Amino acid sequence: MKFVQRFHSLPEEMRSGNRLANASGGAQPAGDETPESAWGFAQILEHIDVGILVLDLQREAIDYRNQVFFAVMADEALCSDYQRLFQLLLQEIEAERRLEHSAYVSLDVHHNNRLLGCSVYKTASRYRCIFVRDITEKVRLESIAQAANAMDNIGFIFSGIRHEIGNPLNSLKMALSVLKQNLETFSPETICEYVDRSLADIGRMEYLLKSLKTFSIFEHVDLKELSLAEFMMRFISLVERDFSSYGIRIITATPLDIARVRIDKRGLHQALLNIFNNAVDALNGRKDPEIRISAELRGQLVWLSIADNGCGISPEQQKHLFQPFNTSKPNGNGLGLVITRKLLAMMNSDIEIDSEPQQGTRVTISLPVAADATPDNSAGQSGECGQPTGAA
Repeated sequence: MKFVQRFHSLPEEMRSGNRLANASGGAQPAGDETPESAWGFAQILEHIDVGILVLDLQREAIDYRNQVFFAVMADEALCSDYQRLFQLLLQEIEAERRLEHSAYVSLDVHHNNRLLGCSVYKTASRYRCIFVRDITEKVRLESIAQAANAMDNIGFIFSGIRHEIGNPLNSLKMALSVLKQNLETFSPETICEYVDRSLADIGRMEYLLKSLKTFSIFEHVDLKELSLAEFMMRFISLVERDFSSYGIRIITATPLDIARVRIDKRGLHQALLNIFNNAVDALNGRKDPEIRISAELRGQLVWLSIADNGCGISPEQQKHLFQPFNTSKPNGNGLGLVITRKLLAMMNSDIEIDSEPQQGTRVTISLPVAADATPDNSAGQSGECGQPTGAA
């Protein structure tokens, strides 16, 4: 039987499964009888829907091919030419010695206007076993699915933009129409009220456009080694006046001079503003509102935490925190956390959010430590960054 003969042409390493199977039970067949396990193994190799090729690098010869390999390659001359097969499937892998550090290597190969997915295994030093599939249609369908998904996302974003701009625009149009019709009869106070309402609607649209602009502003980050303590001291000094007006205390729970970090100053400033603005909304109407800042050094990362004792986030809302235009705020646009995650990712950083309804929210961002990774004392142990700030 042809397939049995081809099976026995496999190298000894490739036939070890047959030897082990026979050793585990039953007497060895005598004479020309074919071992049942060898027959079964050969049947699998011949009828599996994956092309299989074994090359002997030492003899520069084709040691084994199953029938599916011929069908997948669709090139009879190539399937019998060791040099061309080696050049197509192995040359780059062998030149880079990629199998010295990995059990197998996956690659995509273009051949005859088709895309072949290949997995190359090192079976002993001289043999390479290659599994080949035609993935042309699979990749085409995946590309269509990705394009459709991208269009869905674009449609989702533009739908949100239309909604977010449409509401204040309609309100603005109505206010100006009423004002125009009653300009001679309205009192100066009423006219000012309508003008203020119109300016507020314009402000909402400006805020949305600025938020969208942030997506493209930070296309490139400028990573520099900075003092985290000094950066946070300046940041807190900028925002504490506004937070004090809401009765919110900003408290530095632990010293922040634990290490210098490698960040983009503008990007981190924008990310923290988004986090702190969310905290203000969560603290609205809460008793003794406060925001606590702490930091911890873990390996090559500084974990900076911003925790509030606000209203918290429901489990359902937490599932959609980083989706654009998903927000529970009456005047929010749902872009703050999306922008924050993008900015942090560009700085090789990340964000985690833990929240309990009516208990509060803790936002933790990881920041890469600067090369020296030494404690930073530029801000000292005293000063605003080491003491509670804001007003009760």
